Amino acid sequence: MPTERLTAVERAAFVEYLRRAAPLDEADLAPLAPETRVRLVPARVQFLSAGDAAVECGMVLGGLLRAYFPLEDGREVTRGFAGPGSYTGSLSDLISGEPALSSVIAEADSRIAVVPWRRIRELAAHRPAWAGFVARVTERHYVATAAREYELLALDPEARYDRFRTQHAALESVIAPRHVASYLGITPEHLSRLRRRLGLPTVAPTARGGRAGAAARGKPRRGTPPLVPR
Repeated sequence: MPTERLTAVERAAFVEYLRRAAPLDEADLAPLAPETRVRLVPARVQFLSAGDAAVECGMVLGGLLRAYFPLEDGREVTRGFAGPGSYTGSLSDLISGEPALSSVIAEADSRIAVVPWRRIRELAAHRPAWAGFVARVTERHYVATAAREYELLALDPEARYDRFRTQHAALESVIAPRHVASYLGITPEHLSRLRRRLGLPTVAPTARGGRAGAAARGKPRRGTPPLVPR
């Protein structure tokens, strides 16, 4: 996948996102700058493939990504989504150093500020602010994982769907219904029944480069659901 340097505007946004997790000053950020690049990921192209080594973490600057577990029978179990302002790159796979269990694919043309995970670890070993950053994103990962366990184990499908629509309302119009259903742990048919029961219109699958691409090019939204790591 091609890479390029961050624009001044993108660098400012990237730094702002990083500082939401830890008080990084310019001295903390300077060592990272030479290794930070923008990775261009076209729609339907993988950012990370299961079985490969997870070596990059990043921040979505524009576009939309989906993380999923590929099953042996060809099905996909969707883990989550990442829009502008969300971290991306499977934290569990980065930490384990084992071949990735997750895949991450672009659902729209995406621009991602990427950094080698090894560099983050090196900085965390020597700079307290970076150690705090890693601790914070790990904490967020744990909280997000616990919330997903609660949704899948303690809530019924209608409650899970209501929670999804409350937290991630903007996604349903740009993500194919089968991916929404997979995220909820139900079939597409069950999702259709839930929508009819709630008096909602039928949602047609999104065409490549259609509304997903248009919506993903908008301004970053703080409410965009994060893809671990957050």
